[in-house]
Amino acid sequence: MTKNMSTSYTFAQNESISPRQLYRLYVFNLLGVGTLVLPNNLAKLGKYAFISIALGVFMAWLFMWIVSEVRERRKTIYDRSIDKTKYAKMLIYDLIIAIYELSQAAFLAWIFVKLIRDSLIPDESFTVVLLVIMAVCAYALSGGVECRARVYEVVFFFVLIPLAAMLLFAISDVRLDYLMIKDRVGVDFSIADIFAGAYYVFAASISVFNILFVRERTASQIRGSVSKAIFTYAGILFLLYAVLLGNFGKYSLSEIEFPAVVLMSDVQIKGSFFKRADALMLSVWFFTLFSVLNMSLYYAVLRCENFAENTGKIIFTFNKNRHSCSNKQFSSDKQKSHDKEKSTMRSWCIIFVIAVTLTLAYILESGDEIVKKYLGFLLCIAIPVIVVLTIGLMLTGCSAVELEERCFPTLAAVDIVDVVSHRDVSANENSGYIEFYYNMDKSYEPEYADDIKTAVDSFEDRLSQKADTNHLKVILIGKTLRKDKAAYSDFMEYCKTSKKFPRNTYVCIADDINDIFDNMGDYYEQKINKENHEDGEPIITLGTLLDDYTNEIHETR
Repeated sequence: MTKNMSTSYTFAQNESISPRQLYRLYVFNLLGVGTLVLPNNLAKLGKYAFISIALGVFMAWLFMWIVSEVRERRKTIYDRSIDKTKYAKMLIYDLIIAIYELSQAAFLAWIFVKLIRDSLIPDESFTVVLLVIMAVCAYALSGGVECRARVYEVVFFFVLIPLAAMLLFAISDVRLDYLMIKDRVGVDFSIADIFAGAYYVFAASISVFNILFVRERTASQIRGSVSKAIFTYAGILFLLYAVLLGNFGKYSLSEIEFPAVVLMSDVQIKGSFFKRADALMLSVWFFTLFSVLNMSLYYAVLRCENFAENTGKIIFTFNKNRHSCSNKQFSSDKQKSHDKEKSTMRSWCIIFVIAVTLTLAYILESGDEIVKKYLGFLLCIAIPVIVVLTIGLMLTGCSAVELEERCFPTLAAVDIVDVVSHRDVSANENSGYIEFYYNMDKSYEPEYADDIKTAVDSFEDRLSQKADTNHLKVILIGKTLRKDKAAYSDFMEYCKTSKKFPRNTYVCIADDINDIFDNMGDYYEQKINKENHEDGEPIITLGTLLDDYTNEIHETR
């Protein structure tokens, strides 16, 4: 079962990355834009630009904290299985975010192509370079965020160590008179320019918004990893700007399009081996720009796919008997057909996103006036809308309407049975039928299916409200399931990968799981707490079983 799930949902669920991978991925995302376009735009501020950098980095960190709060409070908003009453609201969210991601991706693609042409192959046409880059991006999209995180985890030091070395070499050429030039606030620039510079730094760091879609990690893990990434980026940006200002001076620096790349070509290294250090160091911005570009494209595809799915669900929401029990039991063939449809939709979304990005990037190449208007749209409309949307989501919290649309089961029960006479399901070859239910009320019969995921999904589809398992107290596991190694392994894998049930949920073993209804979850929780407290024995939770299971399978390999 695990193998089939991972094959069918590689694109959508391949987002389980470690905190270390998250840190390194966001270091690349932040460096890509900031180190290229910020120094010359901040140059007129002279040494006061350091204040703008500090303020902008603080704004980025604060925004990251807000986004992580939104993600923690409203986990189901951007989940792929949203309550049917939320589809219309989701269309608006997904449309806004998709437009923002596509707008950013097009600008990044244009910068990417411009950098490669200006620095490496000036005689090559813009169209050819753009098509090659987007073709590589299209290929990389199918790998999901985890694959990119693994790649950047490997190349992290191979990219940053040469960058640090080149900056150290360039320090010897820094002129103190350039660094200490007298900047006249109110004459050369105003206080407003310092805050405008801070906004530019924040805008270049707006990629932290995408932590909203990072799965499998707690808010504290995300904050810790991305905070370290922001502070690493801030340290590199401070050092880079100081070296650039000291090498070129504020007026010359403001006129150089990509001063960081030019600096690499000016650094003098003894010997004849590194005659084109700028070409070698271009790999720094190749990897960083590709990282942030692919991230924008990836989440644009997800949002477009979600938009298409929710649009279809709105159309068919009022179909008669659509959610009836008889139509919701998926057979193996129906599940494969469903997966194929999702794969086809995903492919079309990738094609659409790539096509829109190509078109917008090509429009940007048509003239400087277009670029200025496009940047005005990004800075004055797209980014402020994203910020307002995020703050709005944080302030709204969980409304009373949302609570009324949810149910909160306190007990889940799962077992294996041999015969189900009234169900048209296909049994596993080695096991029986998976039997599953929540303790809602006796009007809901248990669900039977050939695997746990289908059983859980089918049971939840029959509910009149969305099941919120964050308040689950007890999981009741039948003895038959516990003794069946293959079925128990599948159940553990489902709990481990789906994160459906909280790790602190108590676990009980029962001879018959069909006698437990109503509020027995709370009763069992109190009973377990009392008995184990009196006996001094540790309480068995789902987290305990998962840890034992994970360690056991690794020891047997």
